[in-house]
Amino acid sequence: MANIEIPHGKPAIGLHPINWSAAIWSSVIGGLVFAGLEVLMVPLFQGVSPWAPLHMIGAIALGPSAMASPDSFEPGIIGTAVVVHMALAILYGVVLAFVISRLDTGMATAIGAIYGFALYLVNFYVFTKWFPWFANARDWISIFTHIVQGALWAYLYMVLDRRTKSPSA
Repeated sequence: MANIEIPHGKPAIGLHPINWSAAIWSSVIGGLVFAGLEVLMVPLFQGVSPWAPLHMIGAIALGPSAMASPDSFEPGIIGTAVVVHMALAILYGVVLAFVISRLDTGMATAIGAIYGFALYLVNFYVFTKWFPWFANARDWISIFTHIVQGALWAYLYMVLDRRTKSPSA
């Protein structure tokens, strides 16, 4: 009978530890930049209310009734949208941090951009089964903001992670 030796070291494949502070801060900043770009670009290029994207996001938690008057500033809907958006940004950004934690900054940023585009596809072509109002925003602005957000999450994660590992002066 043959003896089988089982190594007890680190697994060859698995998740690498991440810098949680860098992951969360990069997610928050990327999420805020995304929201800012949407609120600026939608009225600038489409002539639509800056509140419309936030009504769409708020409707994830509040239901389709949040879309009744997307041109208005309604604090309850806007506040809900901010909470939902930032929670998703942190979730998605932390997932990305696990993927890119061992890459160099350039490759991580490229992967982040691809990840952002993949999130666009999921959000606007899969989740529309439950949130059909997002189908109306399948456009270049949404693609652009998702790619920027993903790239920014990755870039900021790498920069913030490096800063926390650098010896302090």
